[in-house]
Amino acid sequence: MTIRHTLLTGLTAASLLFSGCASYHVRQGNRLYNQLAYSQAVTEYEKALGKKSFPEAERKLADSYRLMNNWSKAEQSYAKVVQSSSVQPIDRLHYGQLLMRSGKYPQAQEQLDLYLASVPGDETARRIRQSCDSIAGWKADSAKYTLEVSPLNSGQVNFAPVYYKDGLVLVTDRSMKASPKTYAWTSRPFLDLYYAKLDGSGKPGSPKAMQGAVNGIYHEGPVAFTANGDTAYVTRNNYVKKKVGKSNQDVVNLKIYQIVRKDTSWSNMTEVPFNSDDFSTGHPTLSSDGQSMIFASDRPGGQGGVDLWLSRKVNGTWSQPENMGPAVNTAYNDVFPTLWKDSVLYYSSEGRHGMGGLDLYRAEKAGSSWNRPENVGYPLNTSFDDFGIAVNDSATGGFVSSNRGGNPEIDQIYAFAINDLRFTLEGIAVEKGTQEPLAGVLVELLNRKTGKKETAVTGPDGKFMFKLNRETEYSVVGSKDGFFTNTEIVSTVGKVRSENMFVKLKLELEKIIINKPIVLENIYYDLDKWDIRPDAAVELDKLVQTLKDNPGIRIELSSHTDSRADDKYNDVLSQKRAESAVQYLTSRGIDASRMIAKGYGERVLVNGCKNDVKCTEEEHQANRRTEFKVIEMTK
Repeated sequence: MTIRHTLLTGLTAASLLFSGCASYHVRQGNRLYNQLAYSQAVTEYEKALGKKSFPEAERKLADSYRLMNNWSKAEQSYAKVVQSSSVQPIDRLHYGQLLMRSGKYPQAQEQLDLYLASVPGDETARRIRQSCDSIAGWKADSAKYTLEVSPLNSGQVNFAPVYYKDGLVLVTDRSMKASPKTYAWTSRPFLDLYYAKLDGSGKPGSPKAMQGAVNGIYHEGPVAFTANGDTAYVTRNNYVKKKVGKSNQDVVNLKIYQIVRKDTSWSNMTEVPFNSDDFSTGHPTLSSDGQSMIFASDRPGGQGGVDLWLSRKVNGTWSQPENMGPAVNTAYNDVFPTLWKDSVLYYSSEGRHGMGGLDLYRAEKAGSSWNRPENVGYPLNTSFDDFGIAVNDSATGGFVSSNRGGNPEIDQIYAFAINDLRFTLEGIAVEKGTQEPLAGVLVELLNRKTGKKETAVTGPDGKFMFKLNRETEYSVVGSKDGFFTNTEIVSTVGKVRSENMFVKLKLELEKIIINKPIVLENIYYDLDKWDIRPDAAVELDKLVQTLKDNPGIRIELSSHTDSRADDKYNDVLSQKRAESAVQYLTSRGIDASRMIAKGYGERVLVNGCKNDVKCTEEEHQANRRTEFKVIEMTK
């Protein structure tokens, strides 16, 4: 069903004429196409193209099938269009988007690349092209949601559920009539609003048509309700009492109407003041106090396509709408907004980083604006159209609409549960020098939020594993007798997808050898100075952590120079530098009795660059170093 496109829809009543002349069928097809009667236009185009090649008719046939959501037929037609000499860049864009919907991402990339070569400034299309490279990532977190087909479905179109009272209101084209009035765009019945009561477990019963003036002879839905349930704002075609209003282009657009509940039925229907005959307005959602409305519209002044707009009630009257701007809207269609407790905005977009078609996005409120929308992920999103979400009060689940069910012309409603994010830390303890696995390493996981500790001891393969909580930072400490204890930090803060964090951690332990010098890399001093520079402090902080992790060791911290200055000068300078480093460590909480500062000057060179020997700068640099060695170790 193409309600995603109903913000551009019109009503038509066109009679079909038959002729053996191919050009006649093209003219008939064009007339029906211009009246948005796509389901009838395709019949005429197919007749014409069966007799003769008409490139423009092939393009409009492909476009008609696309707008009807008959994607397989649209894909077949666009495959012919892009091979013709009259191919246009927009044809490649549409074909690429259809290929994405079919999950044919490599072929989609090819068409989108060709489109972008012709229209390099379309940044929205560039984002869509980049999405093709991210599909495996979207599907990596399939455990985030549990999804099942809802019993609300009936074989007909069903979509855009909203919570109302103790049940759900949905949009559907099911009908109680034997021969319901049909819609020329798709040849399917017009849409109505139905209500289904939820049982104690949250499962819906059989939907029933809403009573009163809420349902009419043309399209009704989607809908939004005030918190007390007594007022509804309904999307419907531009008509009142069978009198149809049309735009200058002879199109019957969508409008939002306010309607009030009296007892068990609805009446007193009035338009909101920001409607217009010349563009569509629909898909409303309300703030909890009923004083703000976000809706979708293709009115002028937007970012392109259909945008989301905001209106506020001022002294009982809805204000002139404000576009929600590029932080929310794209150059393509942005539709079906849902406000959850005034703090989260869900909506669907064709123009963001996604899996194809309409994807669902989630933006959190930040003061008077909205944070960057985030794709809600698979399996709520697929390569099909995913839209019209309803989230329950506890944010543990809800319902969502999609045309993934096998026939993209039929939207269905799915029930979903939001599962806890799952994070697994798998690591391996290895000896630093050989990179061989270490058995018998005590690995301690410290939850830095709660202080809770968990431990594991590595086997012969050196491996360990822990389950992690969301939004939590951890310390992972590995210790083994005769080795330096090592600490690593891992975090799930800000992660929105479940993750196996194996590649994030390799716990390296170095064997402690008494009096073996260990070079501290990247400890530099200014010329003739011994002050600790900020870059040296970063490296010394690593030694601070080593000393804290290994409270039983006592070290000598030594400083060395090259041979190019006077011997006595080098002795004095190196001693001052070693003392300065020890003082820094003391300032960071290390007991001074655990450290000895020793300046060796040029007396312990690591190569042959002694006095009067010509060496390269790199060779001299190797001698200018800071080291530490363990001189004593206690249990």
